[in-house]
Amino acid sequence: MISKHKIKILRSLNTKKGRLLHKMILLEGKRLIEEVLSEKSKIKKIWITKDFENNNSELTKKINFEEISNKEIKMITGTVNPQGIIAITEIKEGSLDNIFGNAIILDNISDPGNLGTIMRSACWFGIRNIFLSKECVDPYNSKVIRSAMGAHFKQNIVIDELDSLINHLYSNDYQLLSTDLNSNNNLKNLKIDKNKKWGVVFGNEAHGLSKLTKEKIEYNVKISQFGPIESLNVAVACGIFLYEMSK
Repeated sequence: MISKHKIKILRSLNTKKGRLLHKMILLEGKRLIEEVLSEKSKIKKIWITKDFENNNSELTKKINFEEISNKEIKMITGTVNPQGIIAITEIKEGSLDNIFGNAIILDNISDPGNLGTIMRSACWFGIRNIFLSKECVDPYNSKVIRSAMGAHFKQNIVIDELDSLINHLYSNDYQLLSTDLNSNNNLKNLKIDKNKKWGVVFGNEAHGLSKLTKEKIEYNVKISQFGPIESLNVAVACGIFLYEMSK
């Protein structure tokens, strides 16, 4: 049986303060936990309900776990209909000293669903480095974790002052560009040096790029527009951009 004290700790992982205090992330759902297990990430403990165990023997016979009740798992996750499996793992610290390959720089992204989708798309296109300004939503927010579907455990995630992130990439000879609706440069005509690494900055959903980004990044591009809608969702724009870059 899980103790009341342990339930309190696990519930606290739904908050940024709790995650920072315990340096842990709460994972929920079969698919996500299987993805993390496949990466050989350090899952410290798994809890499973009896119903989940009975219906998922192919998984449960391969892992060590403790039993938990449906009531307890609802108390921890706040989910109305939880899948019946939760786990905890350590927060994986990223590093600017551990960068290789291209990078995405996020300038004050505020929506957790957008951040998770950007990370998932980046992972699909082989982008390992995700750099976030300190104004971005917490990348270990439960909604970000669910949206990213395991991308966290394949990527080098660094949170720092935007100025420091950009300067570090410039000092490592990266080509940097940003996406801007007001740009005169079209993405389809983008030309970059294939022998150099690149980084692209995506701005806030409501306000776009910060003044700092506009000052530091000289080259910007836009995605062709054919309809009357005002703007693209930033996660959708990221996917289109990465697809074009992959070509």
